[in-house]
Amino acid sequence: MKTARFAIVAAAVVLAFSAPSAYATCADAPTETRSRARNDRDAVRDLMSRADQALAQGQAGEACVKYRLVLGLDHDNLAARIGLGEGALIEGHYAAAREHFEAVAAAEPANARAQQGLGLSQLLAGDFARAEPALRQAVAIEPSLWRSWNGLGVIADSRGDWTAADAAFEAAIAAAPSQASIHNNLGLSRLQRGAADRAVEAFDTALRLQPTMLTAAENRRMALATMGQYEAALAGVSESELARTLNNVAVIAARRGDRRVAERLFAAALTASPRYYELAARNRDALTAAR
Repeated sequence: MKTARFAIVAAAVVLAFSAPSAYATCADAPTETRSRARNDRDAVRDLMSRADQALAQGQAGEACVKYRLVLGLDHDNLAARIGLGEGALIEGHYAAAREHFEAVAAAEPANARAQQGLGLSQLLAGDFARAEPALRQAVAIEPSLWRSWNGLGVIADSRGDWTAADAAFEAAIAAAPSQASIHNNLGLSRLQRGAADRAVEAFDTALRLQPTMLTAAENRRMALATMGQYEAALAGVSESELARTLNNVAVIAARRGDRRVAERLFAAALTASPRYYELAARNRDALTAAR
């Protein structure tokens, strides 16, 4: 039988809050102004408190408006600049985020949050080589920065260094055991190295912590399919996700050599899709051509 090439909707690690936003409230560099009211500490403190609260709720635009007001009162406020960088990460504007963090790092090289922000902005932009030193510097300064450890785990995965990946994810979980994204990424790491059963355990933990985490749910389905548990992989799939999941499970079945299962699931994917599903059709044709 010929070797077939199939396309699957890729499983995903979790690092970012969202896709790039059409708005760039946090992206532009702060306007260079002279501090007008350095002695107005109460106003700065109140604005920072409200900005930090908005940022924690994922309201990047609202937060960054307030951070800019802080910088209008105190242009050297590094915490506000860190906030702008974090907001730009949420908005998906990674180059702008890097510029904000670089400004802080230039003024204060040992600022762990600035180093973490630099590393994450580079990692999310796909520059793993530059991301790693910054993330390592961040955890050397402040070992409790779980996002840095999480990023280091993803980088280690990218080069197949499972020992380093386990160490990084273990440190991330120790720092923030309730963060579902870490457990999802650990599960994907285990799946990549062929430990599907242990991957399911990690995805289960992620979903226990965050039941609505669609990425972990989809990754769990792929792990079950890898183990040949096709019915379990398809159990409870929503109608909106059914065609995609059928295609993905069919691809895994085909790669496992379960041809009849793959043929049935590709056909089901085409039927379940509300419109022509080109990806599943191409995969079905590739399977047929590989006879």
